[in-house]
This record gives sequence, structure tokens and C-alpha cells, in this order.
Amino acid sequence: MHRNRLIALVGVIIGIIGLSLEGLTTEGEALLPTLNAANPAFPDGIPTIWGGLASWAQPVLVVLILAVVVFAVRPDRAKAMDRTSSMVVSVIGVALLAYAVIKMLDAGDSAEGLQAAFAQAASAGAIPAAVTVTTGFGFLILIVGTVLVIFGGAMGFISSDDD
Repeated sequence: MHRNRLIALVGVIIGIIGLSLEGLTTEGEALLPTLNAANPAFPDGIPTIWGGLASWAQPVLVVLILAVVVFAVRPDRAKAMDRTSSMVVSVIGVALLAYAVIKMLDAGDSAEGLQAAFAQAASAGAIPAAVTVTTGFGFLILIVGTVLVIFGGAMGFISSDDD
């Protein structure tokens, strides 16, 4: 298999791993079910990045990921992807990267809101101390995966024999 195809596939795999990780990180995660029972404004847990996506985005992401896989494993895998396939893979990678960054920024806003809610719960005596909430490491993994998809497509475009 040509290296640009492998890079795109590795990017997809890394991106899927990133989607399966939590969107937020906090030491107060164990407190959330109890806080949710007392106040439904608290989430009952921290969802994965995949679980935090809009319902319309999940099938779209599946289709885009499958498209990258199909372009990467199309026949004559020993050669670079043709220019059209490479361009499509790169564009899909850019779209996935843009969406990942937007979701990471949204998660940052959610982290700030949840951290403020923990502080309020601590000041009310519901929990012993306020805890910090940060954006999860999964977003970094997801962004690395999408960059690899872009890079695999761009390498295919550059090394393609098509005119």
C-alpha cells in the first residue's frame, strides 16, 4: 500500500480513537450523578466526544470517514491515490478538522460552565471543594488524526501520476 494511503488510514484510526475519548476532564466526574440527582442542571456524567456530537453530525461523520477509507483502499493500492481522490480526501480532512476545532471550542465553553457550577455547588456546601474542568485530551488526538488525513490526501495529490 502506498504511504499516502496508509497515512490517511492511520489518520482515520487515530481520529476514531479521539472520538471515543471524553470531551471534558475533571476530578469531579464521580460527583456528577449525585449532583444531577439534586439538580438536573448538572450533567449525569461526561460524554465521549462522539456522544457529545449533534445527532445529525454522527451519520455525516460516519459517511465522511467511510469515504476516506474507500478512497484509501481503492484498487492499485501500490500507487498513490489519483489527483481527484487525493483532493477529495484532503477536503474531507479539512472539513473534519474544522468541525473538530469548533467542537473543541464548544467543549471549552462547556468546561467553563461546568467549572462555574462546581464552584457554585461548593459555595453552597453541596460538595467539599470546587474542582477544575478542562477540555479532554481526545480533542488533541482527534485533531492529529484529521491533520494526518489532510496530509495523506495532499501527499497523494503531489505524488500522483495524473495530469
